[in-house]
Amino acid sequence: MKVTTKKTLSSLVKTSVAAALFLSPASAFYEIGLGHVSAASAVNHTSINLKPFWTKTVGDPNKINTRATLLKNDLYYTVGNTYIAFDALAGKTRWTVQASAVSQTVTDGQSVWFTDAKGQLLKLNAKSGKLQWKVQTQVSPKKGERYSNYSLHLADGVIYVGDEYGLTAYHASNGKVKWKTKSNNHGFNLLQTGDMLVVSTTISGALTTSGLQGIEAKSGKVKWTLTDGNHQDILYSDGQTLYSRDESSGIDAGYAANIDEIRLSNGTVTATRSYVPVDFVEMQSASDVVSDGDYFYIIGRYDDEQKQAVISRFPVDGRSGEEPDKTYTFDAPVVDWSFANRDGVAYISLNNGKQIALDTENGKTLAAVHYKGNPLSTLVGQDVMIIQHGANISGVKVTSPVNRK
Repeated sequence: MKVTTKKTLSSLVKTSVAAALFLSPASAFYEIGLGHVSAASAVNHTSINLKPFWTKTVGDPNKINTRATLLKNDLYYTVGNTYIAFDALAGKTRWTVQASAVSQTVTDGQSVWFTDAKGQLLKLNAKSGKLQWKVQTQVSPKKGERYSNYSLHLADGVIYVGDEYGLTAYHASNGKVKWKTKSNNHGFNLLQTGDMLVVSTTISGALTTSGLQGIEAKSGKVKWTLTDGNHQDILYSDGQTLYSRDESSGIDAGYAANIDEIRLSNGTVTATRSYVPVDFVEMQSASDVVSDGDYFYIIGRYDDEQKQAVISRFPVDGRSGEEPDKTYTFDAPVVDWSFANRDGVAYISLNNGKQIALDTENGKTLAAVHYKGNPLSTLVGQDVMIIQHGANISGVKVTSPVNRK
């Protein structure tokens, strides 16, 4: 089974629409003294190094109109009407085609698939960029409008497209429709693949919330619907159970984060785990929740009075209401928290430009670098990590835990 977690390798990247691309010297960063992280802090540059080995300028970061995907060491992204395949380990463009991707990219190593602004699903040769086929999705934008894609996944030879129509399954080999399931009003965002597909959709009412639905992968039939609460994403799934944060706000919630344990087969909530008691939910609820499969990380909001942001860690099999087994403090709001693998090292972006590699077991900072420009989402691949800062993206080599001391 293939599952997606809160931070996947297909995160939205915010880059420019109309700037020329060029490689530039890696001068948009400088090494810094380490910020306060928990009680202990140390530097080990022989094991992890956050200095970029290439930096590419992509233009005005305020013009947000592209998505990028880092698959292993291959970066796929769009600038203007140019779709770019980039070797992130070598720091070189492999090929370009005239297309404007509005979805993430998926690949089987031989081909790549994405949807464009015209609402077409395209299949290209992964080595050359040559078009193999293209088909119109269930949504055809009107003149002057752009197609909106909510999700794109590849599993077991099937491409799943989530958009305003709902969810459509295409045979990856030839682009023919296998089945299609129309949503009520707001479309589907596919969160997890497998025998049971899990999608999120908007629910209109007195309050606008998000619900989850389970869809049978072989037929496209909706098997269950969960409308209680406000579930927008999946934090972690073990194939039998999925964990999703209920982001319902209200005076009675009483905790920074509430995570529901949901049975994958029928959508039943079997347990709710509440973490970090707070007095004012609207102001003190977690800004994000991240999981590496072993722990939940509750990303606290920045406290202007205490001048810090506190992140609390809880085992995924722990009890509701328990104390965190680890806490980490930072001197600026946390923008992004990512993992390369399950080795306990978190890669953290702060809104002041700091990039930190943190050993989550002992709280030690393994490396820290300051990048100039507004920090954005981080993409983590097999041997390289893409750091987005202002008008630039930079490549940083990811060190295998085997090579770390």
